[in-house]
Amino acid sequence: MKVLGLGEVMIQLNPLSKGPLRHVNVFERHVAGSEANVIIGMSRLGFSCGFLTTVGNDELGKTVISTLRSEDVDTKYVKVKEDYPTAVYFVQRGFPVPGRTEVFYYRKGSAFSTLSPDDIEVVCFQDAKLFHVSGITPALSPNCKSATLKAVELARKSGTKISFDTNIRKKLLPTADEALKCLKDFIESADYLITGQGDLAYIFPDLEMTEQLKNLAKIAFNHELIVVKMGKDGASAYVNGELIHSSSYVVEVVDELGAGDAFDAAFLSSVLSGKDINEALKFANAAGALVVGALGDIEPLPGWKELEIFISFQVGGGEKLLR
Repeated sequence: MKVLGLGEVMIQLNPLSKGPLRHVNVFERHVAGSEANVIIGMSRLGFSCGFLTTVGNDELGKTVISTLRSEDVDTKYVKVKEDYPTAVYFVQRGFPVPGRTEVFYYRKGSAFSTLSPDDIEVVCFQDAKLFHVSGITPALSPNCKSATLKAVELARKSGTKISFDTNIRKKLLPTADEALKCLKDFIESADYLITGQGDLAYIFPDLEMTEQLKNLAKIAFNHELIVVKMGKDGASAYVNGELIHSSSYVVEVVDELGAGDAFDAAFLSSVLSGKDINEALKFANAAGALVVGALGDIEPLPGWKELEIFISFQVGGGEKLLR
């Protein structure tokens, strides 16, 4: 089953120590980007995957492409742009709020910022069963939004299911009105709509979650289901007006970045594999829990075997799976 994603892939510089970046001397280099994390996660879970992105003709762009290829992600639709750099971002951990991570992006003028509708071709969607994108990509620039709208339109015309994670970044969409205006078309088009407690509170403040979801469902008239990521409180799925909840797993948090993307990958893979909603939420929560236990977004993404072992150890009897 072919799964296609669209988004910016960047170089992540993650410090080996906590505290303000001005005192950090040693960083690990990782490759990351929300949609790419999801696609790589789904590749590890057995799906045939491809990715649409644009990188610079530089060493960092080559790193992105080689990473995607090493994860069995098709890169034939990746564009390489001369005279534009591949974006980077820095992670600051445990400062100024203990236990919290802050991210500093250096993506203005990046190769991906030049993405245009001309970069999106109908052939990309041939035989694709699922197209995944998040609210980050259309929020980057007007031309990125136009390109994403074209991708959604081509996916719909090709009979491809659409997965959309609202993934609101307040630095890109500083008000709720801007967020709704930017993301409305994508929320409307989504078959599988994924959001989070924070996003719901941002666009529908002062409402209970059930009311927030009712309002969201009125916009998302194409949706088959809506999923709400709730962090340490687990996750819920809103299906036919019914709320189905699944509890989270208690783990030591090393780096929370990428946990939501791991959740998306496992949830979508579970649904496409025919698992019911309760089971899909269970596997998705497990994937998110596994990723927060290690540095990097991509490195700890699990396969089915790792998910089964993790869940079995949580409920007992996991030793049998290791023999």
